[in-house]
Amino acid sequence: KKELSLVSDSLNFRLNKNGFRKMENLPLIIGSDTLPNPKASLMWKNPKSGVTIFLKELKTPTESTSFWSKVSPHIGRYSGTNMGNDGTYYLKADSENLTSLNATFKAGNKIFQVRTPLSFVLSDIFELEDNQQQEVFTANMEMIETLEILIDVFVSKKNQIYRPSNGRKLSENERLVGLINFWTEVKYNFAFFDQVPNLDWQGVLMEYIPKVRNAKSNLEYYRILQEVCALLNDGHTNVYLPNELQMLLGTPAVTITPIDDYLYVTNIDRALLDDIPLGSQIINVEQVPVEKYIQEHVRPFISSSTDHIRRNIEAQELLKGNKTDSLWLEIKTPDGKLKQLEIGRNPSNVEWSKPNDSWELSSFKRYDDIAYVSINSFDTDKIVEEFESYLDSIQMAKALIVDLRKNYGGNSWNGYNILRYISNKPIITSKWKTREHRPAFKAWGAFVDEDFEHLGSWDLETLASYKDDYWYESGPDTITPNTDRQIILPTLVLMGNNTASAAEDFLVAADPMKNVQTMGDYSYGSTGQPMFIRLPGGGKARICTKRDTYSDGREFVGYGIKPDIHVPITLEDILTGEDRILNKALEHLRTK
Repeated sequence: KKELSLVSDSLNFRLNKNGFRKMENLPLIIGSDTLPNPKASLMWKNPKSGVTIFLKELKTPTESTSFWSKVSPHIGRYSGTNMGNDGTYYLKADSENLTSLNATFKAGNKIFQVRTPLSFVLSDIFELEDNQQQEVFTANMEMIETLEILIDVFVSKKNQIYRPSNGRKLSENERLVGLINFWTEVKYNFAFFDQVPNLDWQGVLMEYIPKVRNAKSNLEYYRILQEVCALLNDGHTNVYLPNELQMLLGTPAVTITPIDDYLYVTNIDRALLDDIPLGSQIINVEQVPVEKYIQEHVRPFISSSTDHIRRNIEAQELLKGNKTDSLWLEIKTPDGKLKQLEIGRNPSNVEWSKPNDSWELSSFKRYDDIAYVSINSFDTDKIVEEFESYLDSIQMAKALIVDLRKNYGGNSWNGYNILRYISNKPIITSKWKTREHRPAFKAWGAFVDEDFEHLGSWDLETLASYKDDYWYESGPDTITPNTDRQIILPTLVLMGNNTASAAEDFLVAADPMKNVQTMGDYSYGSTGQPMFIRLPGGGKARICTKRDTYSDGREFVGYGIKPDIHVPITLEDILTGEDRILNKALEHLRTK
């Protein structure tokens, strides 16, 4: 928030001390795009490391947003990590130009960029050679040191608590601030307290304050916060570790899948395949029966709305731990033999025995006269454009399969805009509500005698506020079908445990449509609008503030949506690679 004029001398002093020299008329480079140097911008360069800093201060946040709109399209052309609408895009790669590290972001009325060019061309950020990894690591550390300088200068003292700790143990006061902030935001904004009726949230604070005070490390502190969060049983309410703590943890190159209450190895690094055959069952972990190990070391930290998703996450998290430690396992091989072994948690050069399918936003196929469209995300409105590009082919088919099994959600309106093409009647979306806090109502409600037989609407409202149970409610939206083009075909929507959030909103809106059925397994069972808060040491949390239901009030958050035709996945499906659900969908449509 600090104005540049107030920190200019301090900034120049710190940068000069660290080897930076002020530059004039350097271009702004984003990825491999070169932009003209905007007027009234400042730039510095470290000749030794090659790190450059770009800084532009606009007069108002509106001007900053306008300038950012010219910059961001260049950022979006490159692969990398997008940390939100205001930046940051980190490792940039394309197949023709030199790769670079970029931290380009806006904060208030300022635009910042810290950039380091790298010496190689890279088309895939997940395929770094050892020497390239070392170069990226070195450049990354130099970038972090530079960002630390900017943080020291521009971030106010009260907000320094949220910067990465870089190995420094958080103070007791800092840890308490994090717990109390999270607890308070949950108290006033969480949308699903009724789904944890036995949870005494006031008592939780009293119970966990001593645990937070006595935390021996930052990792232990964050695990305590995750344990608090897990008490809420909600998939859109989570605590996320800072990157530096995540980097301490690792997991073997082993994929574990729960099937019929047991845990099976369903994919593995080829280097481990002789020791752990596919289809092996996990029996003991660290000399402890697997279910007891999960109960003591895994389940207490998992935030989930539904039992089936909690079980899936247990399988994913089962073998995670300190990446420098080895892990003792006992397995039962497919031929029934018990086997004990130790494996590491820091795999490298992994070659999966069953190659993972490459991810794509959507795909289209024809199975004779049946059209198949996979829709794997609603994160971007590009998915609507891609669906529109398939319309001519879909129109020539006799039936349609829409596959949402890999769709974790995004923006619900992208799903609704697709539904507009396959419906000839108005589409009714989910309805929702969110809690309201009205302090004066709460004060008045303390005097209402709730045992009185004939309470008026005013008394009921103030009493609800007093009980923290006052809500703003919004009815469902009505979406008109596309007037230019409608393709009304028998449609089967494939769904599963990973069909989540906005993809579930799609299912809810499609529910009344006579030409649509669903097939597969239960959906994720969690949607809503989470609010994000910062946590000490660079972590963050989110809290679900919005409660969605069917338009008629039926609940699906906390339960999952049951498909019309239930076809759960089997161990044989996974090991053979057969898409039994798709095959059953094709068979079902051909017999209609």
